[in-house]
Amino acid sequence: MNENVIEWLRGQDTVALTLCSGSKFANKIIKKYSKSHPDEVTYHVNEDGSVFAHVPLKWIKISPPRKMTDEQRQKAGERMRKMRNK
Repeated sequence: MNENVIEWLRGQDTVALTLCSGSKFANKIIKKYSKSHPDEVTYHVNEDGSVFAHVPLKWIKISPPRKMTDEQRQKAGERMRKMRNK
């Protein structure tokens, strides 16, 4: 399986996720969120390694990537270099 799927029904507070095996999203569900939010996250690992999970709808956010100007990108790079040098 090479696709991730989000499905939800209007009026529901949770969404169902089907996630590729080994994807960063599947790993977050299994390793991080199921432990930090056990009352809100349920998941099942399928035979092929894909993950089927339920999470709160309010966790799903769709937004375009932030655009940075060349000047902002340069300043961010300088901050990163300073942090690495410390």
